[in-house]
Amino acid sequence: MNKTTATTFSADNLSDWLTHLEKLHPNAIELGLTRITKVGESLNLINFDAKVITVAGTNGKGTTCAYLERMLIDSGFKVGVYSSPHIHRYNERLRINGHELNDQVHCEAFAVIEAGRLETSLSYFEFATLACLHILKQQQCDYILLEVGLGGRLDATNMVESNISVVTTIGIDHIDWLGSDREVIGFEKAGVFRPSKPAICGELDIPQSIIKHANAISANLKCAGHDFKFELISESEWLWHGKTTIGPIKQTLMPIQNASTALAVIESLNLSLSTEQLIDSVQSASLAGRLQKLDNAACDLYIDVAHNPQSAEYLASQLARLKAQKSDNCKIHAIVGMLSDKDMSATLTATNQQIDNYNFVNLDCYRGATAEMLLAAYQNSENNQHNVTCFENVISAVNKVVDNAEASDIVIVFGSFHTVSDILNNEQG
Repeated sequence: MNKTTATTFSADNLSDWLTHLEKLHPNAIELGLTRITKVGESLNLINFDAKVITVAGTNGKGTTCAYLERMLIDSGFKVGVYSSPHIHRYNERLRINGHELNDQVHCEAFAVIEAGRLETSLSYFEFATLACLHILKQQQCDYILLEVGLGGRLDATNMVESNISVVTTIGIDHIDWLGSDREVIGFEKAGVFRPSKPAICGELDIPQSIIKHANAISANLKCAGHDFKFELISESEWLWHGKTTIGPIKQTLMPIQNASTALAVIESLNLSLSTEQLIDSVQSASLAGRLQKLDNAACDLYIDVAHNPQSAEYLASQLARLKAQKSDNCKIHAIVGMLSDKDMSATLTATNQQIDNYNFVNLDCYRGATAEMLLAAYQNSENNQHNVTCFENVISAVNKVVDNAEASDIVIVFGSFHTVSDILNNEQG
């Protein structure tokens, strides 16, 4: 059993609390619900008066939550969102009606969890999850959106009883924890489904394990391509088809597939919402680090958290769209920093045909890959006929690449939440 001596730790600043959380548990990641459920039950954090929507999936969890958040807020509801990881600061992990809460609120919640956990050892993610759930309980929201951290079945968020469960996409990622088989991964993600309750799956190529598990527990499964779908009607507009048709909706840089999944969730809530308002909400939804354009560069500079082959394929499709809108001499310069346990070769293969020049950087964090490791992975990728440069870090790469780029060029920085964080920390620091 993982236990630690009961502590009376206290702090009045967020930084000290986060340092304490990092030291509490021997493992950065430890899947399982035994420890967190024990503490959650003692603090009454399992059941909520609000309607809870739990969102799992390999990619698209954050944007699906962002679409749902925008639609529900714009329709007059009080909405809380718990997500991870954060990009720039810890407070990003919790939003109430689109706004972060101050450090003091988080510190007070940490103190409650610290006192309530007694001798139970909690990982950083488990402790943070409990603290944010405590805050959400106090906020008396109408809807709570919980973004799964890793997997689904054994993720800390799955402790909470939800009203609707969502699986966005199924791809290969977190192999050490979830395996390299889509059927196995699908089963783990479907672990968030609840008996006799709505379960929405936005994956277009759905693993049979998801369908089998939903049937086994009598979940009310709604699948993309069968119960709902999106239809491109032009280069810039699309329609959504469920029980009714919504649109035309203007295409943004946020994934249509995740917007479609979010609309299916809204339909399952049986709310009488304005179609016009839903369209406006979908078109205005945004999320930091998802093809986010930065304004302080002479050329077009974007950042994106794409970090696995599936998300890189979507990034490549959007880079193609962006390039088509530019002049014929537009070049795309990529600055890439990744974690060493990701499938770097397959991720780069997904973007190779859209990139003109690569710039690989060292990622100075736990599990961070070096530029040389990325170069070796690139050499094992397909269609690898690019100019390649290696840099010591993200900032030095951005400064050099942006300075040398033409005004008509595009610079895209991607590969990890840590990579994007380095850019934003430099900008705001």
